Amino acid sequence: MGGKELKKKYVFEKKDHLLGGLLVGTTVGTAAGAVVGFVAGVTAKYTYDKYVKEKRVYKKLHLVPKKVLKRPYPATVKSVYPDRQTFSKDPKSPIWIEFDASIDSSTVTKDTVIVKSSASENPIEGILDAGTRTLMFRPYEEYPLGEDETKISVTLIGTDTGSGVIKDVKGVSFDGDKDGEAGGDFTYKFKISKK
Repeated sequence: MGGKELKKKYVFEKKDHLLGGLLVGTTVGTAAGAVVGFVAGVTAKYTYDKYVKEKRVYKKLHLVPKKVLKRPYPATVKSVYPDRQTFSKDPKSPIWIEFDASIDSSTVTKDTVIVKSSASENPIEGILDAGTRTLMFRPYEEYPLGEDETKISVTLIGTDTGSGVIKDVKGVSFDGDKDGEAGGDFTYKFKISKK
């Protein structure tokens, strides 16, 4: 083999090695790039999902009213008894009111519990007894009745106007209007008749 032929063969082999090296380098580079791209994609997806989930939790927390997060609601009226049928049988029937939390019984007075009849201008006088979660009012005499149906109203004072308010055991005014805030009067009305 002459010098020219040897030189030619060397150039071709060099080109083959160069092309092979480029091909192998590109393939390895592409595979490495694909792996790096895959890892980067997975990381980006994880970060995005985590961010979205945290954002959703954050929004849910901020949809909850702040008063729920800060403190429990003040006491409210849970139920009132009696109904019309009881009154038509007993015109001196007591009125029972149940609260959903403990109240300070010393704040239940004739100034904070007002019972009236539509047949009379004056509040109805009676016995007032309070426990931790209930209060009872029983009139001294029969409820004043009009010619037809008479409306009896019971008002529990939760708004401080100087004559006192009903408070819970923590000293917070009860929530009479059930708006989630302390204060507000509660009024319950029902009808009774002579029959």
